[in-house]
Amino acid sequence: MATFEIKTKHAINVQGEYVDAGLAVQISSMFANPFDDVDKIHKAFIRVHGIDLKPEGYLSLGWLDFKKI
Repeated sequence: MATFEIKTKHAINVQGEYVDAGLAVQISSMFANPFDDVDKIHKAFIRVHGIDLKPEGYLSLGWLDFKKI
């Protein structure tokens, strides 16, 4: 199982709240690409930062970057 750090690539506006580039969460995944389990990323951003990226369409590699740590 690998641990990944997921960060926002760009500054974004999430439901009227400004989110700066580089806002990060950490998740563990059994997949080589953590976006194969995007629900885990979604729940991590809600749990850690209280930000729901799903309705805005920001849960993709276009808006988020990942690296294995």
